Amino acid sequence: MEKKFSLTGYQIKLIGIILMVGDHVYEMFNYVNPPTILNMFGRIVLPIFLFMSAEGFYYTRNRLKYMSRLLIGFWGMNLGNLVIPKIFPMNEVTIINNVFGTLFLATLVMYSIEACKQKQWVKGIALVLLPLLIAIPFLVTMSSDTVSMASVYLLQVFPSYLTVEGGFLSVLLGVLFYLLREKRALQFLALLVVSVVTTGFDFSHLLSNYQWMMVFAVVPLALYNGQKGRGDKYFFYTFYPTHIYGLYILSYFYLNYWM
Repeated sequence: MEKKFSLTGYQIKLIGIILMVGDHVYEMFNYVNPPTILNMFGRIVLPIFLFMSAEGFYYTRNRLKYMSRLLIGFWGMNLGNLVIPKIFPMNEVTIINNVFGTLFLATLVMYSIEACKQKQWVKGIALVLLPLLIAIPFLVTMSSDTVSMASVYLLQVFPSYLTVEGGFLSVLLGVLFYLLREKRALQFLALLVVSVVTTGFDFSHLLSNYQWMMVFAVVPLALYNGQKGRGDKYFFYTFYPTHIYGLYILSYFYLNYWM
């Protein structure tokens, strides 16, 4: 039975973008104590885009091209995160955002799964292990209190499960969305489990440790009708970095000239 009210993939992305802007307003203007609810509802954003990346990976005609766009976005954000703060230095705000790395790793594991299904075991296993192996030089030098800059630069070129935004759990959630895409109830159960795990099983501080609120992504995702919807597929790739750097620069001028 067709739902009386439903959302296309593009409409769900727009919801994610609206919530994302609020979250980043909170982040970039944290020194004026903006409403915490902006950050709370921002927890919904990453599950939305992980879900839609799983859908996008499944339907795309060229999976390598789809993944390459995410990797190029990851490189671009790393460069921007380095350059913008040098031009507009602030001690109050640090730019660490780069969800492209998380989405890329999630799709890389999806690609590995498909390779294993085709009995390309070496290729599939190697691709899954690569993001973990990439982090080893960084972890080894970090433990000796002499972090190798070469290892840091390596992580700027290729993301690791341990250093991407949202960490390993977010990558895992994206992969589970893909594996369970024919079983919507199990997808939502996976979201619930990951949300609970993010609390560290400490349920006494749910209002201060509210990463678990990512579970509310189930509301727009439950309305997904499986249709792509009309819209520019490159919009997110440009809007994401543009609004982050725009808000950061606005924060810089507010702090230094208007506050």
